[in-house]
Amino acid sequence: MKQARLFDVEKSMIHADITKHAIFFVKDPASLVIEGVPEDTLLVYHAEYTPPKVSGATTIPFEEFKAKYVDYHVNMIILVGLNRMINPSNRCDFIHEYLSTLTANIPKLSIDTEPFIGEPWRLFFHYLFTSNNLFKRPHSFAVQTEWLHWFNRESNECIISPEYLGKCIVKTFSDLDLLESTFTFTEVDEKQQTWYAEAKQFTFNKYNTLKLIVNALLKHANTRFGLDLDFGSYHASKDFTIPDIGVYRFVVEENMRRMQIYNTAVLAGMARNP
Repeated sequence: MKQARLFDVEKSMIHADITKHAIFFVKDPASLVIEGVPEDTLLVYHAEYTPPKVSGATTIPFEEFKAKYVDYHVNMIILVGLNRMINPSNRCDFIHEYLSTLTANIPKLSIDTEPFIGEPWRLFFHYLFTSNNLFKRPHSFAVQTEWLHWFNRESNECIISPEYLGKCIVKTFSDLDLLESTFTFTEVDEKQQTWYAEAKQFTFNKYNTLKLIVNALLKHANTRFGLDLDFGSYHASKDFTIPDIGVYRFVVEENMRRMQIYNTAVLAGMARNP
């Protein structure tokens, strides 16, 4: 029995080829076997992740690394959990400038459990930090601004749309499952239509940006209909049945776009698997 268990564990391990891949979207980062790293390799991991064991690498939590990153001499950096290391509010912290622009000549790997969390433009960080930026955008603000125009329906084109994204996903490995959420609309009666018209008028009078209007209307609608729909519902990979009102139409459309972006990144990583 012990030999069988060891065999099963070995089968579940993923042998990373760092000559081909620099970005890894995997179900379990600890399942990666990474060999052939240079001397003075540093593995930095976010506390919410269990990092792989890499022979010859020094492993350090991100919070500890932030306090003394300039003290290290490194020939490679492995980042585990970049999605949670950097976000829109802390991206201007100097450590992120250090990890991306100032050490662009130092090889890096990015290992995470999904291409992005929150808004999909954030997947750009994996490619910026590993010096695999084919997005032709110099920094995250440019990508975010482009995405916001797309989100606000002010533009029909965006570098992270599935149409363009596949050309930017390089040196990526993925063993993630594709997401398969579906959304079905049901008719609403006259009473519900009246309620929604009043809620919409109240919300439009109170807020002046699309994002605030949608979020407020969504909160009111979820309370009214006993639902918990949001922009990340596509992650559930299940079938949703939703009243046919305007705000749900918008949120479902955005869910479908985000799911397509997610799946595009995963498919590109699958295509490059050994």
